[in-house]
Amino acid sequence: FESKLKETTTRLEQQLAEEQAARLKAEQATQSAQTKSNDEIGKLKKDTAELREQPKNGWCAIL
Repeated sequence: FESKLKETTTRLEQQLAEEQAARLKAEQATQSAQTKSNDEIGKLKKDTAELREQPKNGWCAIL
């Protein structure tokens, strides 16, 4: 009975370690995607602000 219990415990510990590693990898991928998204949002806000200023500076978007 004890060997079966040890075997089950070992298997469950290994499964837990694998799932924790998978979760960490997923969290890192999510963080990376969030950072990339935030960078893109910042760039778009900057570009938008610049485009809004152009007509004030006498630049014509049509020409």
